Amino acid sequence: MDRTVNRHEIKYSVSVFQAELLKRRLGALLRPDSHAGEDGGYFIRSVYFDDPDFTAYHEKLAGVKERTKYRIRFYNNDPSVIYLEKKTKDGDMTGKDSVRLTWAGAQALLKGDDRLRTQDGLLGELGRLRQGVWRPVVIVDYDRFAFTYPDGNVRVTVDMNVRTCPYRTDIFTPDLLTVPVLDDGEAVLEVKYDAFLPAPVRALLEGVPKQRTAVSKYTKCLSIIE
Repeated sequence: MDRTVNRHEIKYSVSVFQAELLKRRLGALLRPDSHAGEDGGYFIRSVYFDDPDFTAYHEKLAGVKERTKYRIRFYNNDPSVIYLEKKTKDGDMTGKDSVRLTWAGAQALLKGDDRLRTQDGLLGELGRLRQGVWRPVVIVDYDRFAFTYPDGNVRVTVDMNVRTCPYRTDIFTPDLLTVPVLDDGEAVLEVKYDAFLPAPVRALLEGVPKQRTAVSKYTKCLSIIE
């Protein structure tokens, strides 16, 4: 079943040093994400889709207010739980439609199986785009430390070691040779919430040196090969 989430999303660039301090501060107030391992983090691998003109990529760079991206994602190198996601952006508001995939379904999307065009919902939507000109274009890997706060449905994430494997889109191949895409010593902080950001979380974040940015892990990874 497709699932839809809409909320505010604000991104910041922070130093790795500040990210390490922030992880400790967040852990004292917020709950760790359910995906987290013993160290509080987990690994995410995604493959993003785009058309031959790299429209999603260039719309992001141009700051187009309303835009869309599609990706397949899984966690901790475990292909037993895979998601197809459609991310929409309208200013600071972000929407995400997602549906769980089987491994065979993910492979069918990666290969462009024309039978997907008849599927319902998000799977059929991307399946029809795949029969046009959309295709998998880049892998995005990173380590995430995520924390949640129930009031305001807050989710704060710290993403580190963002990297890609140039010219490869076979996301289920283990041990791909990846290269970093962020500046040395840089991490990404993302703050997501529904209608409001509660005062305790806002106060915690205000004490952290950071720079608001429109950084996109997708465009960072694609920029080194596009």
